[in-house]
Amino acid sequence: MMGKHTVAFVGLGKMGAAMAANIKRAGYPLVVWNRSPDKTASLRALGAKVTESPAAAAAEADFVISSLTGDDSVRAIVLEHNGLLAGMRPGAIHIGTSTISPKLSDELGATHTEAGRHYIAGPVAGRVPMAVAAQLMTFLAGNPKQVEMARPLIATYAPGIVVVGERPSQAAMAKLIVNFLVASAMDLIGQTVAWGERAGISSELVSQILNGFFANPAARDYIVKIGQRDFDTAGFTVSGGLKDVRLIMEAAGDLKLSLSSAEALRAKLEWAVASGWQEKDWSSFTEMDRNS
Repeated sequence: MMGKHTVAFVGLGKMGAAMAANIKRAGYPLVVWNRSPDKTASLRALGAKVTESPAAAAAEADFVISSLTGDDSVRAIVLEHNGLLAGMRPGAIHIGTSTISPKLSDELGATHTEAGRHYIAGPVAGRVPMAVAAQLMTFLAGNPKQVEMARPLIATYAPGIVVVGERPSQAAMAKLIVNFLVASAMDLIGQTVAWGERAGISSELVSQILNGFFANPAARDYIVKIGQRDFDTAGFTVSGGLKDVRLIMEAAGDLKLSLSSAEALRAKLEWAVASGWQEKDWSSFTEMDRNS
């Protein structure tokens, strides 16, 4: 029941501090620790107890939540001497919200199990304003019983809950897929803006093109087509796509602009042609990655 379980929160960067504040506001007794003690002040003002080590924080809690920067930080604060795992009570549940490697995620799951504790991989997706507003999304992987026990707590900071499986690495992989899409989209936007600027096209028109592209329902059609390998029904052929990508590269080259995404596309489309797929749907070039 909400308010009965004590929660320890470790890692009070911008995301972590916002998440911890939402947990406290939801009525949970809260114990916190951060490597830089000055970052605990806002939580102390909300009534949280501040401890001197990760182990000391974990020793007082039924649920432990970590929000750390990466694999090295997680290893140091969770697994080393005076770390979270050393202080956790038998049967306590640790929810790891950091973006870390799938290998470390599974290692944490195994290490917690060996120690008689429980680990749920729960990396969060969203920016700081979403964390402040308690509107994050999270991918969860762990023992179904512990996941359900933790769900009300998790919902205080991430109401968008997606359970992806029992192996912690599955949640880590799902989060990395999200970050790959975000990074790729930013790169594509940046190349598009650079091309528009170099060509003297107004920023307003470039923005209109970008907004139209990302709102286009055709993207959903390609998700289905590529996922199902439906390449025999060609809306636009590989040979046509290769012709257009070459035109794109020529036009950008005339402006002394190198488009790395276009170069990668050309290589994949040329592979599709070499595979005899000239008349298949041009989205079939994505099979190069599946066959790599």
